[in-house]
Amino acid sequence: MVAARDSARQASEIELKLEFAPADLSRIAAHPALQATLAPSEERELLSIYFDTPDSVLHKAGVCLRVRESAGRYVQTIKAAKRDDLIERQEWERDVSGRTPALDAAKGTALEPLLTQKIREKLQPVFETRIRRTLYRIEHDDAEIEAAIDRGEISTATQACPVCELELELKRGEPKALFRLAQILAEDVPLRLEVKTKAERGYELLGDGRLKPERATQVSVTLEMTAGEAFRAIALSCLRQIIANEPAMCSGKAEALHQMRIGLRRLRAAVAVFADVVGDGELEKIKGELKWITQQLGPARDLDVFAADVLAPLKDRHPGDETIAAAHAEFEERRAAAYATAIDAIQSNRFRAAILDLAEWIETGAWTTDVDRAESRDRPATEHAREKLRRLRKRIRRKSADLRHLSVPERHRLRIRIKRLRYATEFFATAFPDAEAAKRRMESLGALKDWQDALGGLNDLATHRSLLTQQAGDAELGAHESVASGYFSTHQEQAETLLLKAEQAFARFADIKPFWKT
Repeated sequence: MVAARDSARQASEIELKLEFAPADLSRIAAHPALQATLAPSEERELLSIYFDTPDSVLHKAGVCLRVRESAGRYVQTIKAAKRDDLIERQEWERDVSGRTPALDAAKGTALEPLLTQKIREKLQPVFETRIRRTLYRIEHDDAEIEAAIDRGEISTATQACPVCELELELKRGEPKALFRLAQILAEDVPLRLEVKTKAERGYELLGDGRLKPERATQVSVTLEMTAGEAFRAIALSCLRQIIANEPAMCSGKAEALHQMRIGLRRLRAAVAVFADVVGDGELEKIKGELKWITQQLGPARDLDVFAADVLAPLKDRHPGDETIAAAHAEFEERRAAAYATAIDAIQSNRFRAAILDLAEWIETGAWTTDVDRAESRDRPATEHAREKLRRLRKRIRRKSADLRHLSVPERHRLRIRIKRLRYATEFFATAFPDAEAAKRRMESLGALKDWQDALGGLNDLATHRSLLTQQAGDAELGAHESVASGYFSTHQEQAETLLLKAEQAFARFADIKPFWKT
C-alpha cells in the first residue's frame, strides 16, 4: 500500500493470518493455488522497527507505531489494534526519510491523542522484526488477493522468536474469497488461524516471553450498533479467546485450558442469545463443532479441579501418608492422559478446519445477508438486548423458586442459564452506559457470579464423587480409601454450605432492578 510522501493515508487492511510449521514451507510455497499468479512472485527483505515508551503507553492504548525498511525505502505505519475484529484493521502509512518516526505526520491518526511532549521524548525502539517475504498476486473467486509467505524472527534486546506464517490480504473483492482460498490451502497443508499480530508477539517478548493464558476482554457494543453488528463483535472476541489460548493450552497450562473453555462457553452463549439473528442453515454444524471441542477439553478440566480442590489439600494435611501419595500419583496419570487427548484434538485437522469455518461464518456466513433475517439482524442492539435479558432473567427466577429440591442435572441446567445471563450481561455492558445502569449491572454480576460459583461447587462435588467412584472401581481400593473417606466425610457439610450460598445469591439477584430498564 503506497501512501503520498507528504501525508499519512488512512486505509482499512483486510487480511487473514495463518500459521504453519517451518517443515511445511516448501509445500505451501509450491501449492498450485499460489502458483496460479497474476504476475511473477516477488522476494522482499523487510526490517520493521517498533517504537513505544519504556512502559508501553502506545501498546496499552491499542496503538502500534513502526518504521519498515525495504529496498532502501522507509515507510511509517500507525495501526489501531481492534481485538474484537479478526480481518480488518485501521492503518495510516506514509513514506519517511529514515528509521526514525515522523511524529508530525501523526495528525488525524490513532496516535495523535497520545503524543504529549513527555511521550514524544520517551519514544524509543522496543523490538524489531526481520522477515523474508515472498509475495504472490492471485485472482480467486472474482477477488484479487495478495498472499505473503513470511519467515524470519521477532527480536528484542534479549529474546527472539521465529515467524512462519501466511498472510492473505484482500486487494479487491469480497472477504469471503480470503476464507475460500485459505480453505483450499488448508486441505493440503496444516494451517492454524492466528489472531495475534507480529506486534503483539513482540510485546509478549518484552515480558518474559512465556506462553500466557488470555482472559476475555470487554466487548464494545455501542448504542449505534445493530444486533448483527453486536453479535459479530461479541463472537470475534470469543473466537480470539479460544485461539489465543491454544499454544499455552497445548504446552499443558491448566489456566489456558480453562480460559479456552470460557471462550467456548461465551461463544455458545452468544449464539444462543442471538439465535434469531444467526439461525441460518450453517448454525447446527457450527454448534455441533463447538460442542465437540468443549467435550474434548472437559475431562482434563474436571481432573484439574479435582486435583486442586481434593488431592492437593489432602496431601498438605497428610504429607507422609503413602496411600494418599499413591492415589495422587494415579490421578496425575489420568490427568496426563486427559491432557494428551485434549491436545491431540486441538492439534487435529478437524479442530483447525472447525475454527476456520467458524471464523468464516462469523464474518461472511449466510446470516449476514439472509433477507429473512434482515429485520432481526438490523434492529438496534439495545432493543435486542432488552428482550433477551428480560427473558433470561424471567426464566431463571422461575426455575430457582425451589432451588434446594432440584436434582443434580436440574441444578446443572440452571447453572448453564445463569452463566448465559452473566455472559449476556457482560456482552451488553457498554450498551447501557449511564451511571445508574452501571451500578445495577455490577450488583447483578456480583450476585450472578456468587450464584454460579455456588452451583458450580455443587456440580464439582458430584463430579468428584463420580471420579472417586470410578477410580475405586478401576483399581484396588487400598490406595484410594484414605482419599475417599476424607472426601466423603465432609461432602454433606460442603453441599449444605453451597446450597445456602446459592439461595442467598438468588435472593440478592431477585432484589436488584434490571440494569437495562430506565
